[in-house]
Amino acid sequence: MRQKPTSKPSRWHFLVLLLGLGWGLLQVVTASVPVETRVQAVLVWGTAESKPAGKNLKEVDVKLREKLGKIFKWQNYFEVNRKTAGVTASKPQTVKLSEECSVDIKILPENMAEVKLIGKGKTIVTRRHSLAKPDALVLAGDDKNNTAWFVVLNFN
Repeated sequence: MRQKPTSKPSRWHFLVLLLGLGWGLLQVVTASVPVETRVQAVLVWGTAESKPAGKNLKEVDVKLREKLGKIFKWQNYFEVNRKTAGVTASKPQTVKLSEECSVDIKILPENMAEVKLIGKGKTIVTRRHSLAKPDALVLAGDDKNNTAWFVVLNFN
């Protein structure tokens, strides 16, 4: 004898439905939670001269000095300012490092950051940087009297 189909859902149907709803809710919640990326921005001044008297500058750490010294010609690198900011995909940040220098940082899809270096109110350069890379992003430009400035960005 053939059984008549029941109109009541079984416990398995209920369990599968519950798991499906739970998974969907988890996807919505995790998609809406912004993941913050911490950015440390350091404004550095490079020169062949010694530290100017009366300036509140400190030498950069040995590791950064060696890294910059392998690429650039200056013998001395001084930290002018250091700031840290939190950036999410929905909340870009502008980090002001001096009266004339700031960086706009935006988190992009696929684990990328877009950085705009602003000097004297104008965009100097725009770069994209993979957040998967452990290396710092270094942006640079010439200054007066055969010196240069650098913005060193570390993401974590």
